[in-house]
Amino acid sequence: MKLFYIEDKYILIYRFVIVLVLTITISVSIFGGIYGVTKWSGLLSGTDKVEKKDNDFQKPDKNKFLEKFTEQKTKPKIEKKIEETKPEEKSKNNDINKDVLFKQQAERLASLQKAFMDKQQKEFADLELTTLKNNVLRIIKQLEIPVLCDKKNEEKTKSICDKTDLRSKKLSGNRLLLKLDTIDVTNYSNNFYNNKINYFELQYSFVSDILTNEIAIEAYKKGKIITPTINAINSFHTQFSSNNREYWQTRSENIKIEKENERNSQLKKITDQAEALQILMYSAGSFGIFISIMFFVIFYRIERNLNKISELNMNVLENLKKWSIKLFNKKYHIKNFNSSDPILFNFLI
Repeated sequence: MKLFYIEDKYILIYRFVIVLVLTITISVSIFGGIYGVTKWSGLLSGTDKVEKKDNDFQKPDKNKFLEKFTEQKTKPKIEKKIEETKPEEKSKNNDINKDVLFKQQAERLASLQKAFMDKQQKEFADLELTTLKNNVLRIIKQLEIPVLCDKKNEEKTKSICDKTDLRSKKLSGNRLLLKLDTIDVTNYSNNFYNNKINYFELQYSFVSDILTNEIAIEAYKKGKIITPTINAINSFHTQFSSNNREYWQTRSENIKIEKENERNSQLKKITDQAEALQILMYSAGSFGIFISIMFFVIFYRIERNLNKISELNMNVLENLKKWSIKLFNKKYHIKNFNSSDPILFNFLI
């Protein structure tokens, strides 16, 4: 079947249209294929993730304790800190004598109030050093910090959570609530908080800042604070417990966000794969059109070349026919030879 003949004046338009269509189809095929493969692989399924909250353990703030004693006209004054004494380095053996460590901390805290009382030039009358140390010791030994054992931190906390000498409570979902004392919180802080938290040092620094603060000194002089050391210890632990509770709440919210992100990522991945399949089908169709047009162009070129060859052959045969007739006429002196007679023509050639 011969292709339609296209006049020479339409050749330029024809070529322009063919090039334009081929460019569009091959571009759609390439970019559609790349985009479809990318969506199918799931690389774009995590673009709408919800950001998790920052969950660093917050240290207690002394200003929260002092703000209730701060008068509006009171100007901030430069705080003077007394030199801190470092406790003896704790041994990592399992036979740590916690009573010794608690007594050391009680002595350190009591010494802060003694320095405070000496600075106020008041006698240590009804609050003797021994009595204060015993009261502080009794308080800090009763302090507890709850921590959670679950699947998320099982690798780091399993050996701790399996201890039988720690107070614990079973929760739903195979979770375990441990109630650690202040020494255990310090020892196991990296396991539960991914950060080193020294409870005794934070406590000592907090109480020291309170007893050397001008606002607390003025409040003590006015009788607003009767036992500044005890009040500071209780305030520190209240804030520490509140920050601890906030840490675990934020952690729980982040776990929920992580699960929600994973679920949304899976759903989006399925949706993306469906869209990718459709895009790849369109790309394949576009590529099919490209191939079809290429075949059309090839066949068209072949047909045109064949037509040219056929025309050339016809011209050669026509010239040969005329030459044969002239030769025949000349040889036999025939003037009116009928060149259309095929028998005679075949005879001639």
